[in-house]
Amino acid sequence: MLGSFAGGRGKPNMVGEVGELPGVPAKRQGKVPETPKKSEEKERLLRRYDKAFTEMLERNGTRSRSEALERIRPIVYQLSPDIKAWTGDARIRVFLLMKELAKGLDDPASSKVSLDLLFLLLSKGGNSAMEMAKPLLQEKIQQMYSKSTHENERFLPRLLLMLDDYDPEAVERLTRDAIHAWGDDRFSAAWQYLGLDELRERGLRNRLKGILGEEIAKAGTERNITALNRAVELYHQVK
Repeated sequence: MLGSFAGGRGKPNMVGEVGELPGVPAKRQGKVPETPKKSEEKERLLRRYDKAFTEMLERNGTRSRSEALERIRPIVYQLSPDIKAWTGDARIRVFLLMKELAKGLDDPASSKVSLDLLFLLLSKGGNSAMEMAKPLLQEKIQQMYSKSTHENERFLPRLLLMLDDYDPEAVERLTRDAIHAWGDDRFSAAWQYLGLDELRERGLRNRLKGILGEEIAKAGTERNITALNRAVELYHQVK
């Protein structure tokens, strides 16, 4: 089972039982209702996850960390119904994993798998996962977005929007960035992954359609072929 984050000192905190958050005395955690007996398949997945996570904590070096995250990712996907339901076991594991992602998220050697995994957690975890991620990761995601070294990361702009809860001004700002400021590598990597098709249910579809229409007209008048092509591509993403 998983150990404590405190550098391996002291008795490991076991997280296989609901409510035992690392570093929090049991008397302060409150009484957690008992849950039904887990299925054998879920127990097997949790054991696989705990083993992979522990190996990641114990190994030094970027390559071994990246490999460990690659092993964790499919297990998290299989456990995603529990993440969405936000059970005690899932909540603890997501919290610990997000803390680890925050430590080395901007390392170019492992950033791709880290960002993919973070996107999976936020996509499957709902509002609770989002609120957990903001204080841990929002500032770091913003810093990564501003660096050219991460221009090939397909989910980075999408995560920026997600952590801003698709704020209308943030959506407009990033859309104009995509048309005018992004390099070719970033646009090629990320434009299809912005989640603009979700704007209809957020009431932002018509607003962004209007902005993109203006950008298309302006680019046509100025004969800016790059901006025109990008605005058209994004326009078709806003379904």
